[in-house]
Amino acid sequence: MKQRQITHAPGTFSACATCSKEPRHYAATGSTTREGVTFAAIPERHQLECLCRRCTGWQPSLAEAERAWGLLGETLPLPLVAPTNVRPLRAKGRVQG
Repeated sequence: MKQRQITHAPGTFSACATCSKEPRHYAATGSTTREGVTFAAIPERHQLECLCRRCTGWQPSLAEAERAWGLLGETLPLPLVAPTNVRPLRAKGRVQG
């Protein structure tokens, strides 16, 4: 796969929900080593990736990548706060078997 970064004016894409930075736009042609061999031409694909490593994955167009970037912030789970008062359960009496 051959990929290149395409620069855009600041403010083109919405900021990352995790680190508040603007994502970078990558365009690629060809296939990855994970994909099977294809003897047909593979169209150019687009990806938005942030400095914190959040990315959209390869999309068929820039518009699809922007849509996936917008959905990415909505679908990520919120970080859970670890409870501080967790204690092991203790059985009352003897276990009969």
